Amino acid sequence: MSAETYTQIGWIGLGQMGLPMVTRLLDGGIEVGVYNRSPGKTAALIEKGAKAYHSTIELIRDYPVVFLMVSDYAAICDILNEAVRKELQGKTIVNMSTISPTENLAIKQLVEAAGGQFAEAPVSGSVGPATNGTLLVLFGGDEAVLNPLQKAFSLVGKKTFHFGEVGKGSGAKLVLNSLLGIFGEAYSEAMLMAQQFGIDTGAIVEAVGGSAMDSPMFQTKKSLWANREFPPAFALKHASKDLNLAVGELKRAGLTLPAVETAADNYRKAVEAGYGGQDVSGVYLKLAER
Repeated sequence: MSAETYTQIGWIGLGQMGLPMVTRLLDGGIEVGVYNRSPGKTAALIEKGAKAYHSTIELIRDYPVVFLMVSDYAAICDILNEAVRKELQGKTIVNMSTISPTENLAIKQLVEAAGGQFAEAPVSGSVGPATNGTLLVLFGGDEAVLNPLQKAFSLVGKKTFHFGEVGKGSGAKLVLNSLLGIFGEAYSEAMLMAQQFGIDTGAIVEAVGGSAMDSPMFQTKKSLWANREFPPAFALKHASKDLNLAVGELKRAGLTLPAVETAADNYRKAVEAGYGGQDVSGVYLKLAER
């Protein structure tokens, strides 16, 4: 397997994140073959020079490395079916989807048994950073697998963190997204507490923004809380999924972390109440219910 920089990449999954990330690869001079279950999403990329495939097996045959950016573990298992695994000899599979460390290790075993290499590279950031190329790449896997991927990662992200072996990159993603969920809930509760005291929302937003409790997240989301409208940059349902993954991993380790578990429970309730399509900060809407 070559240690040279990859300039030809296969990509499976063109959702909110996948589409802008592939666009950046194409703009950076990478040849990209794409597959998506909804073929209509490939049109804009074809205009930029991408090659569209009608099946995953054809794409994997044509590219030395294939990135996965899909919804969940079940989708990855479906992609890497028995027929596809026969084509993995000498190939590198890079999972950028957010799944648990346990699930990534299972996929690693599957790929390596078929003669391929596997690494995980979930990203931290939403659609804006994906469009601007300022994501954080959270890599887990061998350094020999990472090195030829550095150019591609530099096009989609501002920094790549190599945390160690497979499982640690996805673990880092769950750490970051658990913090995102906890802070989303904490700021929402603060806004509701201010309302209970009769404090103007605009005034408390300004006060928080000028205090030690300010954060880049708060600055990004403060207008949503102020206006009580939550168009999604990172959908609440996805935050809920990631919090549930984190709780599952904690249970396997016999560890109890109350803030993570409470946030997971509240985000789950928000999804059940119909707020899953709102922004992650839209947990406010569920908390505000009387």
